[in-house]
Amino acid sequence: MDENDPHWDADPLWYDRAEPEPPPGFWLNGLAYLVLLLLAGMACGLRLYRLPDRLWCRAGAWLSRHTARPRRS
Repeated sequence: MDENDPHWDADPLWYDRAEPEPPPGFWLNGLAYLVLLLLAGMACGLRLYRLPDRLWCRAGAWLSRHTARPRRS
């Protein structure tokens, strides 16, 4: 491997590519990238799952700052 190769966490078969043997086959590459896409999808799903809670918390904080002021008579 040299400095032009992708980082190890961007390539699920980095160890197989580092060896001087023949490169991984088509099906192994496909399965590895399928697992990588599945993991990325799960991470994205977790972010989307937590997003509404963050939005409600920020909206509530904004409303409490702007509506909790004493009223002038």
